[in-house]
Amino acid sequence: MTLDTTTMDLQSNLTDSRMPDELVGEYAARQHYFAMTDEHLHPHYEMYILLAGERQYFIRDQVYTVHAGDIVFIGKHELHRTLPGQLPEHERIVLYFNDTFATKRLGAYANWLLTLFDPTHPVYRPQHRQHMLHEIIQQLVRELNTRAQGYQLMVEQLAIQILLHCARQPSDQPTRVDSSSRSAVQGQMSAVARHIREHYNEPLPLQRLAEQCHLSPAHLSRIFKKTTGFHVTEYINTIRVQAARELLSHTEMRIIDVAAAAGFGNVSHFGKVFKHICHTSPRQYRQTERKKQALPQQ
Repeated sequence: MTLDTTTMDLQSNLTDSRMPDELVGEYAARQHYFAMTDEHLHPHYEMYILLAGERQYFIRDQVYTVHAGDIVFIGKHELHRTLPGQLPEHERIVLYFNDTFATKRLGAYANWLLTLFDPTHPVYRPQHRQHMLHEIIQQLVRELNTRAQGYQLMVEQLAIQILLHCARQPSDQPTRVDSSSRSAVQGQMSAVARHIREHYNEPLPLQRLAEQCHLSPAHLSRIFKKTTGFHVTEYINTIRVQAARELLSHTEMRIIDVAAAAGFGNVSHFGKVFKHICHTSPRQYRQTERKKQALPQQ
């Protein structure tokens, strides 16, 4: 198991090329305003535990306010970005693992525990098991900071305990944060993001999106960026590249046809945007995915 820990500023060093077959843990306490600046999606599961402070979390096409004690479960390849809450100070732990870890360490319970990563309700607010989870999380903080002998194994066990307690929450105890609690502006920008996700393969000029919201293009751009962390065009391109990646991985479509199906006007622009986001060309990405798919399953 690999663990990175700091009491200062730490950005995730996990990318699509680094898939954690073991548990990866990161701890950070920040005193200044911090927001993700990159398109953040990866081929592994993420558990984000907010220890102190408040954060705005944009996941897929919804905005959530995350409070201290909340746990955010983010599935594989799920687009997300965090933004400051009312105050910049916050403290958090992030844990990552992939399907290989789930199969090896969660065994027959893997499918059940992975239902926690339901993209429609990603924010978990402990109630029935709040005290037990608090004790486990505090021990997790100590292990990440002190690194006593055997701490890697202990962190792994604590992470599994958190999954178990969350999955065992009684059905009559509501724990998932409903996005309906968001502000009117957050709801409006979530609607814009959802429209983009549902119509990514169509022309999406800023003027038309703004008219649907009864806003000026400049005002929409400003509010969307403040609320989600993305520029409108940046979000559109990211959603389109996500769609293109699926087509490149699972179909034999020509790249020019993939570009058109994903909503790009021409293949040259598609290639530039794809390489900017994925750090590789569409052709190279397809070749890499083909090699992965050809590997024997462990």
